Amino acid sequence: MLSRRAVLLGTVLWPAPVSAHSGRLGDIRIGHAWALPAAVGDGQVFIPLLNTGKMADALVAARSDLAGITELRRNARYDDPPEQEFALPPGKPFAMRPQASHLRLIGLAAPLAIGQRFPVVLDFLNAGEAEIEVHVESTPGA
Repeated sequence: MLSRRAVLLGTVLWPAPVSAHSGRLGDIRIGHAWALPAAVGDGQVFIPLLNTGKMADALVAARSDLAGITELRRNARYDDPPEQEFALPPGKPFAMRPQASHLRLIGLAAPLAIGQRFPVVLDFLNAGEAEIEVHVESTPGA
């Protein structure tokens, strides 16, 4: 039987599940997460974020079992270095879209096909970690 302390510690360290369509982690609102279809290689994930709190936060990392590496990117150019974080000042929406800010999945283990869903873990500087569900679509909400 697990001790109460072990159960509490497990809930603190385990990423909080968040719905892909309208989730919340503390003061961070997480919108509909989607990815473009992609062949084996690299893929792109897009997630609208909003910090509803009074203190700044930032998306500092992300990971997915579908890719060897997940990077925070500002544009589609492969020769630019990845970002260290996406700043989330209070009250300012942060949009991710093709040819702009996104998560780049590098080294996909399998193609991303329309209709597929997969988990991604987001790591925020202050809010902590959240596991979200990403939908593979040709356009958001398709």
